[in-house]
Amino acid sequence: MGWATGSSMWARQRRSHSHHPPPWWPEGEPWPGQGRPPVPRSRRLRRRLFVFAGCIFLLFVVAGFIVNHAGENWGPPANDKDGPQEGFWWPPVALLLVGSLIFIVVRKITRTFAPLEGVMDAAGRVAEGDYSVRVVTGGPPDVQRVLATFNTMTERLATNEAQRKHLLSDIAHELRTPLAVVQGTIEGMIDDVYPKDSEHLAPLLDQTRVISRLLDDLQTVATAEAGMLALHRSASDLADLLRDVAGSWTPIAAGRGIAMTTVIRDSVVLDFDAGRIRQVLDNLVTNAVRYTPEGGTITLELTAVGGEAEVVVRDTGRGMTPDDAARMFERFVKSADSGGSGLGLAIVRSLIEAHGGTISATSGLRQGTTFTIRLR
Repeated sequence: MGWATGSSMWARQRRSHSHHPPPWWPEGEPWPGQGRPPVPRSRRLRRRLFVFAGCIFLLFVVAGFIVNHAGENWGPPANDKDGPQEGFWWPPVALLLVGSLIFIVVRKITRTFAPLEGVMDAAGRVAEGDYSVRVVTGGPPDVQRVLATFNTMTERLATNEAQRKHLLSDIAHELRTPLAVVQGTIEGMIDDVYPKDSEHLAPLLDQTRVISRLLDDLQTVATAEAGMLALHRSASDLADLLRDVAGSWTPIAAGRGIAMTTVIRDSVVLDFDAGRIRQVLDNLVTNAVRYTPEGGTITLELTAVGGEAEVVVRDTGRGMTPDDAARMFERFVKSADSGGSGLGLAIVRSLIEAHGGTISATSGLRQGTTFTIRLR
């Protein structure tokens, strides 16, 4: 009884949402379900098959009629004096009609199902691990959409496979150095090359911390990109968070001769995970402090724009080349003098996107870097 009631409620919700947008739909944007509800593609395909079946049935009816009655009226007149035989005109017309129906049916079936043969062959190659396969689009609009969707799927699979291989290679590269240091030092201690004292054990502890930090960063990126990152949201004022971040980094920046400023144009209260957004801002400010020379400035700005919060982190540091700026949010992309894992900005982007926000950046050599975050 409860299942039936829940099912009926779900059905009513679906019917109501087909004509009216749900509460979470953005205001001002058209809802695709308004007006006449679209016909599902599966139903359109069934209609097409019914048309084919009807044409074939009509073909058999006409052919049977010809077979049963053609002999009665078919044939030339007995002699010219008798004039044309009655009913002599319709058998050629019937045959022409049958031929036309055969042509139409065969053409429709070929245009509809012939392109799908390529999908069947390509699907077998994808199952074997060949993600470079693509199919040629053609046929009716519905079939073209299926083929285009298949090509999009294979492109994403190829991209994911390439990213997976690069990720494994980058992880192996990042782990190789600290593991080599740990292994070499321990072997030296066993062979009595190095004494087993705090001076030689401390670097081992530092390298284990590097490995632990790398694994934590990888887990954060992986869970965020998979949509499984747990966010502890609560209504908080972003202005207070920016002031807190600026206050904690001001002594460090001042020690390097860098001015830290905060510009709060609006007080914005949003529902977000304060710890994760603090992690984002700390990461951006860390990079700004590292690459801003003495006498430079780091600015944190907050503005309310169209119901959203815009947070800007701007520095007057050395900036990046266009190629480096285009790849800054990729995993393990870092400068030669970076002491991090190369996952910092990848984590920043993942955390912002997990909140439903966006982040962008502009940078130029000796022109500084500006990060713009949008949250709603």
